[in-house]
Amino acid sequence: MTKKRMTFLKELLPFIGLGGRLRLEWISSAEAQKFVKVVTEFTEQIRNLGPNPLAKTYGDSLDSLDLAPAPSEATGSGCGCGCSKAAAGA
Repeated sequence: MTKKRMTFLKELLPFIGLGGRLRLEWISSAEAQKFVKVVTEFTEQIRNLGPNPLAKTYGDSLDSLDLAPAPSEATGSGCGCGCSKAAAGA
């Protein structure tokens, strides 16, 4: 399911002007050096892309967005997408 969502987001983000700002890496807790390398590379990639392009378009209105997690995400029950089967435990 994660790969499916990532594929969708990788197509969506360039459409809204945020291309190149998403990365998925599978890293074990035993791979500390790999974690450091991936985070360093991705941080550099984001710096090279420059500031958030949506901030230019929407400015302060981004600050007013409600980005708090949905109750199901905060409690860890359900997937938070609003589907009934996640809430029912299916």
